[in-house]
Amino acid sequence: MTALPLDRPKSLTARAFDRLLHSIVHGEIAYGTMLSEKAVAETFGTSKTPIREAFFQLQSLGLVEIQPQRGCYVPFPTIDKVRELCELRIELESYALGLSMERGQARLLEALSSPFAEMEKMRDGYQRETYHTLDQDFHKAFFVACGNSLLAEVYGSVDPRIQALRANFSSPNEQLFEVSRNEHAAIVQAVADRNLESATATIRDHINRVRDIYSEGIETRKPLDPTLAHL
Repeated sequence: MTALPLDRPKSLTARAFDRLLHSIVHGEIAYGTMLSEKAVAETFGTSKTPIREAFFQLQSLGLVEIQPQRGCYVPFPTIDKVRELCELRIELESYALGLSMERGQARLLEALSSPFAEMEKMRDGYQRETYHTLDQDFHKAFFVACGNSLLAEVYGSVDPRIQALRANFSSPNEQLFEVSRNEHAAIVQAVADRNLESATATIRDHINRVRDIYSEGIETRKPLDPTLAHL
């Protein structure tokens, strides 16, 4: 068997995909943006082929729409799509939480406590992008000890859409930031108390509140100022 190098560089398509994905889920490429193969290729210093292939991969994640003869469009989600995504989040996260509390409560608590401790440090100095990353880590922790890799895989397939919503429609209301922190604290406490009913109820309320914030942003058809954020 021919030996292969362990650290093969990523293909141009993979690198283009990674850069575009990062820009979309962090709100650097906002909803409503039209992406040109030619312009993106020039920016990345490559041909249009890997850019076109990266666009197709992004479309498979539900992040863009490829419009023939026009380019690649980052669409505004509809209120119905946000509702559907939030309903799916509630079911996936609640189920994974239940499995994790049953199969690895100590490991789950450790996975939740780490990002939450960092969130607590932001009381006197809120940092938008850092908080978003911690929020993502917190919710993904539900899947750490669930013992079901397929469940985690399904959540991972929709996670980029969740991140993009956070980045585009975060609320600048500092009071809501405190509400969010309190909800995360309640989930950690419920897990520590082995109170699954309380934990899942808080998850449901938390995601439904976020759904309402996103829906309000969509109704105005304008992402909130990315320099002012909460969730």
